[in-house]
Amino acid sequence: MHHSFKFLSTVIIISIASVVFATASFSDEQQEPSSSVEIIKVDDGSGIIPKPGSGSAPSSPTDRGGALQLALLGLLVLFPIIAIASVRRQARRNQNSANI
Repeated sequence: MHHSFKFLSTVIIISIASVVFATASFSDEQQEPSSSVEIIKVDDGSGIIPKPGSGSAPSSPTDRGGALQLALLGLLVLFPIIAIASVRRQARRNQNSANI
């Protein structure tokens, strides 16, 4: 009980410290309000989320939709499948060894 309380209090203190030191007052950059910011609203498909079919095909593996991004997607899908299969296999082994 004492060790879990000590661990929990340490985690809480570290979390609070990281939030405090991540604020703008502790950062090296000076946050100055700029009056030259101009907001332009244009609906021609050139925003943050482009309209379907308005982009260009990837020309290098690191471009949007390139081979490296597709490989990363494959790994992100494959990893949980392998992890779940491994846990299930180990559970079956433990259950079979307990029955013997």
